[in-house]
Amino acid sequence: MRAEELRRDHGEYLQGLARRLCRATLDPDDLVQDVFEKTVRSPSSIPPGANERAWLSRVMHNLFIDRLRRKHARREEPIVTEVVAGVADEHPWWESLTAAEVRAAVAKLPDDQRATFELFAFDGKSYDEIAAALEIAKGTVGSRIVRARTKLRELLTKERADG
Repeated sequence: MRAEELRRDHGEYLQGLARRLCRATLDPDDLVQDVFEKTVRSPSSIPPGANERAWLSRVMHNLFIDRLRRKHARREEPIVTEVVAGVADEHPWWESLTAAEVRAAVAKLPDDQRATFELFAFDGKSYDEIAAALEIAKGTVGSRIVRARTKLRELLTKERADG
């Protein structure tokens, strides 16, 4: 029978591939079994003259991806039954920041981040406009703004903690 031939010739290889693919997410033995079931159900699906090992590997990879998608689609979030009450009159520390404190922290940023952040936050320029003005890539604009925000958060948090 064809399935037995495939199992004999490629079983060990497929078992190793399944272990590498599945790691801790799925059962590799089930995955290998599904590959062989698929070939038994439609033995003519292997194209004539095709590399059987490559074809079986592709089938396994596709089955693995399908299983992962199903697994993640079925994941249910736990229902929260308790509501945690917050203090209504408490304000976050950053609401009390002054413009001078923010500008002082912005001045401490590296020049490239500062220039990009100021154009974005203070001048209201778009990423495209900033990229054109500074002659840099649009992706670089985004990266600099993210780094600037992270650094500003660090600076302003440190200043608040230091008092």
